Amino acid sequence: MQNADLKTLERLAVLFTYPSPDFSDVIRDAAFWAEENKQPDVLLFANALKDLSVGEMEELYIETFDMNPAATLDIGWHLFGEDYARGELLVKLRSENRRYGVDERGELPDNLAVVLNLLSRLPGEDAEAFSREYLLPSLRKIREGVKRKDNPYLNLLTALLLCLGADPNEAPAPVYPELTVLKEMHHG
Repeated sequence: MQNADLKTLERLAVLFTYPSPDFSDVIRDAAFWAEENKQPDVLLFANALKDLSVGEMEELYIETFDMNPAATLDIGWHLFGEDYARGELLVKLRSENRRYGVDERGELPDNLAVVLNLLSRLPGEDAEAFSREYLLPSLRKIREGVKRKDNPYLNLLTALLLCLGADPNEAPAPVYPELTVLKEMHHG
């Protein structure tokens, strides 16, 4: 996790949440931050979403994560499915969230945005171990589960993988001139 820091993890956590009414502002801020901090994959993600309405952003989020179990943001599901071990993970995460003051905001404790906020507060060794054992394997599965290979969330997943120390050559994100996902949704 050599490249991860508190601010980066918290910023990425916000980008993995369901788009709120002010999400256009969040995207604009993310683009500015990504440019300043040399985060090309976050910049590609932000540029792909910057001209979308909040409704279009919601549609993209739902299509990417909510309507596609293979890309759900519940990391425990990718590791354990509905096995009892997932329940144990949820209990442990909930306890750690309370201990470190992480607001789950109505999500399960293994939701990626919640986990990133927790990870940003864990001591270095604990964060490193959690990332290696749970988060990186889950992120790889989420990334594989994204159906459309021109989906800008692939850029965001790549940015997070890199932030957590994954090999930069393992799955480069796509670069595309425009967001074709929503065009096809509305015209196809």
